[in-house]
Amino acid sequence: MGYSRDEQETSLFFDNSTREWTVYSTVPKHIRKLSNLTELFVIESEDDRPIAVKGILTEKQVSMKKERVYTDEQKERAAERLSRARNAI
Repeated sequence: MGYSRDEQETSLFFDNSTREWTVYSTVPKHIRKLSNLTELFVIESEDDRPIAVKGILTEKQVSMKKERVYTDEQKERAAERLSRARNAI
């Protein structure tokens, strides 16, 4: 059964001397995504399925970008530009 939703967590720790992130996760969705990024050490498994993992990510594999929020006017102008570009082809 793994961990309950209340017990699931993903933690990232940055080591400035090695410039690497150590990641620990018990969230199934995050485990699947992390397995595509790096080799994971399985801490716990259940029915041959990892339920707790740990791994190392490079500094460039982690991003902390602020999500852009567009006004309705900005969205409309972008849609017009895209429409003109599509019609020009």
